[in-house]
Amino acid sequence: MAYRAVDWENRKYDLTCDQVVEKPVKVQMRKGKGVVSGGDIGGFDRWDVEVQKIAQGSLPRLGGVTAVLFRCSPQPGNFFSQELRIYRTGSGGEIGRTATFETPELPPQYQPKSLVVKDGRIAADVKFYEPEDSHASGPSTLRHVTWTWGDGRFTTHVVDVRPEDRGAAVDLRHQPVTVNGMGPLKLGMSRADAAKAIGSLIPGKEGRRVCTDFSVEGAPEGLLLRFTSDRLVAIYVMRPATKISTRSGVHIGSARDDVLRTYGGEIAATTPDHGGEELVFAPVAAKFAGRVIRFSMSNGVVESFIAGEREWARIAPSCGGPE
Repeated sequence: MAYRAVDWENRKYDLTCDQVVEKPVKVQMRKGKGVVSGGDIGGFDRWDVEVQKIAQGSLPRLGGVTAVLFRCSPQPGNFFSQELRIYRTGSGGEIGRTATFETPELPPQYQPKSLVVKDGRIAADVKFYEPEDSHASGPSTLRHVTWTWGDGRFTTHVVDVRPEDRGAAVDLRHQPVTVNGMGPLKLGMSRADAAKAIGSLIPGKEGRRVCTDFSVEGAPEGLLLRFTSDRLVAIYVMRPATKISTRSGVHIGSARDDVLRTYGGEIAATTPDHGGEELVFAPVAAKFAGRVIRFSMSNGVVESFIAGEREWARIAPSCGGPE
């Protein structure tokens, strides 16, 4: 069945203002905002509602889903609540909502920009109130929350994020890739140190292969960090991360001649085992020994590239490792 594209900011939703009322109330959103009034909204004059974040991705057993985070402010009042509901991307039909956080303090606050649907789960950073926190000061404890689907419902998983483990978030879209790393990411870092350096989580478990490629929450899709034995060994860039470039400006879509001209006598063409052509930049300076940038070519343009230690900086399907 073919569906018309859903306009998520201009449609009607069923909301409870995070359990202000038990029975969902219909709220018509226009340009991401809506107002609802009437006798079924918990004794308030109105609710002011807005869409704070829309995130899309795929979940096991569900396929394409859209997560919509709502901010609901009952009036008159000096508080707001947030409600996360999940829909089928194709039809717009609701799958369900995440459970209300049962806390003895004030309701925790989602950090809207952190909401993603990635790696088979929904994830967001959420700040929780501690007993010493006040309404004026706001919540102080940051936790990373994920939701997985199973048995007809979303299950919540909460992990503490220590302040010392998370620095200021770095926008990796604007960090150039070099043979040494990418911005604050340096080859040889542990996954914990890498996450601290960029202020973003690097979720997932190491696979059974000798090395594992991890995505970064909030980073461009197509950017992967390759680790082996908890050591960063390569930065892998593939579609759709076409805006990320090397320090010399080479990116996905760059022409073969431009790559050769950029790196001059320090680049050579090779034929990998899986076919096609690769251009390998291997700087001659002693301080860069053993580190390369490998460009995978397709129809005369860069299709993907990977930078790092030579034995690990290999284009998939090869993960890398000593030959």
